[in-house]
Amino acid sequence: MSKKSKKLKSNKKRIRRRHILSIAALVLLMSMGIVALLALGQATLDAPTQLQAQTIPVNFYFRDEDGHWGSELREIEVDDDDAIIRAVLVGLLEGPRTAGFLPSIPEGVYIQGARLRTAVDNTLRITFSPSFNYIDPIEIIDARSSLVYTMTELDFVNQLEFFVGEYPMLDGDGEEFGFRSRENTALEDAIASVDIHTATVVLYFADEQMLALVPEERTITINPLEDIARFILDALLEGPQTPGLYAAIPEGTTYNMVERTVDTIFVGFTQDFYDSLSAGGSLLEEMMVFSLVNTLTEQPDIRRVQIFIDEAPIQPDEYGNLHIDLSRPIDRDESLIQSNE
Repeated sequence: MSKKSKKLKSNKKRIRRRHILSIAALVLLMSMGIVALLALGQATLDAPTQLQAQTIPVNFYFRDEDGHWGSELREIEVDDDDAIIRAVLVGLLEGPRTAGFLPSIPEGVYIQGARLRTAVDNTLRITFSPSFNYIDPIEIIDARSSLVYTMTELDFVNQLEFFVGEYPMLDGDGEEFGFRSRENTALEDAIASVDIHTATVVLYFADEQMLALVPEERTITINPLEDIARFILDALLEGPQTPGLYAAIPEGTTYNMVERTVDTIFVGFTQDFYDSLSAGGSLLEEMMVFSLVNTLTEQPDIRRVQIFIDEAPIQPDEYGNLHIDLSRPIDRDESLIQSNE
């Protein structure tokens, strides 16, 4: 089985943490009066152009775990060039809204300044915090590529130059990185244009007595280039949003595999999931298993679900720890769903 689903849960937490850190950094630096940080006031622009209030479409470029690049279309509401630049940079710092994409600005790295040099072929100078020098080389390449492709979406930006602190960014040979445009910045893979997509799904959680499963309708964000099952699973593990409903699967449960074969989904959990199953008794075991199975089989092309532990099938239980045979795919069981009558 492929491992491309590994670490999705930790990535979501990382994105949320990055968002909080980035916004906190912006507020702190602005409060210190550092006008250059994304404020882009009159002093930072050689020849600012005043525009009427407008909404413009901008493609934000992000990469997924497998190295594939995609563009996420957003509408930016602004009224002049410096506000457009600020809004786009803040959007990149916040990270992607499309499920499956990764942030392009690594955690702990901030943009300290952005200056549009209209006298130098409309060059946008981006100044990173010194911590940029200490991130992984792949992350450096990804950050530059994302910025080049995203910022040159703006018709008044032709190219970028990068600084780290007070000094020009250097390449692997110690030479200045120089001006970068789309012509001399290659992405590793073809870019697929991806609009932000949502889907309405049904998730099953336990009632207060843990005796029945109750459906909860939820609208989730998905990446249409990937299997919807992984995004449904993420929503299920986040727990219910409806008062009076409870998560059948314990909080903190993580998975490392979601694969599909025809009409069967294979979900690989970590050992904690099995430990909860075997220690909770037959009723909790039913709630955990069929909260998962009934949720995923709400999709018309999914009929069965098989549970793996650490990416390996569960072996037949010889010691009576389990009450359900989990060594095989499990069909949907609607007898556990609470009746509306």
